[in-house]
Parts: sequence; C-alpha cells; structure tokens
Amino acid sequence: MTKKLISAALFGTAILVMSGCGSSEKAPEKGTTEAGKTAEVTEVKLDADEYMELGEYKGLTVTMEPVKVSEKEVKEQLELLAEDYADYKEITDRDTVQKGDFVNMDYTCTIDGKKNEDYSESDIDTQIGDGEYSIEDVYDLDAELTGAKVGDTVAIQYTFPSDYDDDTVAGKECKMEVTINSIQEEVIPEITDAFIKENTECDTVEEYKEQTRKELEDAYASEAEQTVQDDLWEQVMDNCKQKKAFPEDIVQQEIENQTIENEEWADYFGMNVEEFIKEYYGATVEEYAQQSLKQRCVQDLLVKAEGITVSDEDYKKEIQTFIDDYGYEDEAEVMEYYTEDEIKEDIVYNKMLKALMSYANVVEGEESAQAE
Repeated sequence: MTKKLISAALFGTAILVMSGCGSSEKAPEKGTTEAGKTAEVTEVKLDADEYMELGEYKGLTVTMEPVKVSEKEVKEQLELLAEDYADYKEITDRDTVQKGDFVNMDYTCTIDGKKNEDYSESDIDTQIGDGEYSIEDVYDLDAELTGAKVGDTVAIQYTFPSDYDDDTVAGKECKMEVTINSIQEEVIPEITDAFIKENTECDTVEEYKEQTRKELEDAYASEAEQTVQDDLWEQVMDNCKQKKAFPEDIVQQEIENQTIENEEWADYFGMNVEEFIKEYYGATVEEYAQQSLKQRCVQDLLVKAEGITVSDEDYKKEIQTFIDDYGYEDEAEVMEYYTEDEIKEDIVYNKMLKALMSYANVVEGEESAQAE
C-alpha cells in the first residue's frame, strides 16, 4: 500500500543506543512537541559528587571479538552489486503470474464507498513472493495474483486491522482492485572484469573483492570496538554507587528532555515516546531518564578524576575532522549544525573513553567458525 508500517529492522542501522555520552550541562537542543510547536531541551545541572560515587574503573577486563571476513560474505557483496545493475525483461512466452515474477500493476482501493487516493497507485512494480504489498494476517497479495493473467483485474475484499497505523482507515472495509499490466523477469549481469571496470572504481574482480574484504573488515572492527566500549561502560556503571535519589523535579525535567529528544524517532516508527523507549531501550521513560542522569554524573566524575580538559588545539582538530571526514566545507558550515558546547562535549567524551580503554584489560575472544 502507499501507506504502510515501516519495518523496525531499519532501526538497527539508524538509531543510537543510549550511552554515557554528554555531560550533565547540556547545550539547548530543539525538538517538536506533539502539537507541532517548537520545544527546547532545558539544561539540567547536577553536582555529580552529591548523587553518585565512582567505583573501580581501572583494570577492568573486556573481550574483543576477532575480526574475520569469509569468502561467502565477499561473494554476497558481489551478488548485491550485480543485483543493483539488474535489468528487467518482459516475459512474452507466457501470460500467467508465477512466484518470482516482477509484476507491473495498477491498484485502486475503495473505502467507505469512495476511491481512496492514498491507497491507490498506478504503474507499481512488485516481485511476487516478497510480501511488500500485503498486510499480515489480513490478505496476501502475492497469493491473490499468483495464477492470474496479464490484463486481469483481481478484486480483493478485506478489513483493515483495528490497530492499523493509519487511524483514518483502521477497522474499515476495503475493496482493492488490482490490474496486472505486465510480468517481467530479472536479468542479473555476470560479474566480470569489464563489468567491474565500468561500474566501480576498481579494474578487476579480484581488486574489487579485496577492496570489499577490507571494507567489511573495517566495519566489523568498528562494530567490535563499539561492543567493547559498551561492555566497558556497563562495567563502570555497575561499579558505581548512587548516594541518594535525584530530586523529583530534576527527574521530571529529564523525562521532558528525553521526550523531546526521542519524539522524532518515535513518530518515525509510528509510536508515542513511551512505546518507543520501551520497545528499543527496554525501559519506561522514567527509568530511561534516571539512567541518563546517572550516566551523566558518572561521566562528570570521570572527567574530573582524569583531569580531562579541551584545549584550543583539541577544538581546532575536531573542527578539521568534521571538514576532512564528514564533508563540511569549513568551520562556518560546521557551526550551522552544531554549537561550540556540543563539539567540546564530544571531545570530552572521546577523551574519557580513550582513558577508560587505556586502563582496560582487553582480551581476544575465541574465533567462531564461519561458513565459506
């Protein structure tokens, strides 16, 4: 359908898991309230020593998983490249839809006795078997179209689920008419040196495979390092002690701040903030806010214990990193997106993490067998 639930799988590559990043004194950030009005995160000031006590943070042991890229994984990337350049050829020796066919179709949905433009489209392509235009436990478009012929119009009657994400049609009956315009087959090109030279920056298949292997190794190494840092931070937090509870007004302010900061993501996935935080952080909004306050206090204590500061040279180097690594034209463009305080907070956090890692006992995990 034109309107459909966004897969939560997308979230795996898009959302940042809550960490100890950010100090207890935050620069104002803007968000959007449910009413569509502009909202600002309000600075929360805490005396970290009053609420938290540092535990042992030196000599902690963490496991770094070994990085290995199999031939199978490299081959899969080659196959994905080939699929990106696939062509589509109309099937002319039969006119009956089969599983795996690519179908070009028009569909019209009639809801409340009227054509609904939001749920009607023309010249749409879908592959039979991928389930893209179906609603789970309501109707299976792939099954409905399989066996139909080019030129046929298939009528499907169904009722939208009562909890459907679009409340304007939730619980309503729909008559969908699907006209099959054509069927096509996917033609995937052969991966040859000539194909690689034409479509990539490499000259040969072997060169592209080596480049792909290196990119995968770098990605896996980055992921492994992030996991180690997360594990280390969790141990640091576990070793800390909370001296006394945070004041209720501070907790409520942090709840408001987290609501503002997470509202856009929650809306993206069709949830309210409470549902979103429960789904992806496994906590209530209050638990999430409490943990955020604890982590900020612990970070402040670590920064103080390690004597971490930000020099002018540190700041200039960070700005240059934005320019060199992230494509910003100059400092002025960087400052269009970030405040000076945000950049300095990032520097402090990275220095703190570097200090923690320097004290850690990093051991290599056992290499798991991978299919070739």
